[in-house]
Amino acid sequence: MSYQSAEMMPALVLATVLLALCNPASAGSTEGRTRPRPASWAQPVDMPGLPNLHRVSTGLFRGAQPEPQGFRSLVKMGIKTVVNLRQLHSDRDEMDEAGVADDLDYVHIRFNPFHPEDEDVVEFLKVIADPAKRPVFVHCRHGADRTGMMVAIYRIVFQGWTKKQAIEEMTTGGFGFHGIWKNLVRYVRKVDVEVLRRKAGL
Repeated sequence: MSYQSAEMMPALVLATVLLALCNPASAGSTEGRTRPRPASWAQPVDMPGLPNLHRVSTGLFRGAQPEPQGFRSLVKMGIKTVVNLRQLHSDRDEMDEAGVADDLDYVHIRFNPFHPEDEDVVEFLKVIADPAKRPVFVHCRHGADRTGMMVAIYRIVFQGWTKKQAIEEMTTGGFGFHGIWKNLVRYVRKVDVEVLRRKAGL
């Protein structure tokens, strides 16, 4: 081995080590790999005019603000009730434009994300508990934060999930949850589930 080749060996070894560290596959790291989506989590559904649409269960779907076409899609899906969680926006105009105002029951819960209240949650639970109103489609603007909190409560109250499981789906389920709404997570973590059940008559 020449002197020049020997002099280059440390640099080559260093480069090899750095390359291995930067390559998760060769380094044996799982960071950055896509974790399979749990089958129990809400599953994405593709329907016209319904952004961020997911099937939570046979009786509940979630999503963002529907376009007029989206309300027609809801009717085709067999949805019976729309629950709107937005404070300042009514779905009435879009439903009228879509020509489905008589085909869908409409419940407007003016949910304030800054101050989640038991009364709003209880109203939502009562809708879900009524077989005549299912399947239900619940939405806010993005279908991520207010909707996510309500679905988390649904998971706990109706499906027996732990708060930890429900919060994990709520925040990391791919719905676009915004981290600034830590208070919504805090509400789920601290809420007295038995009080909610009692108020909802469950």
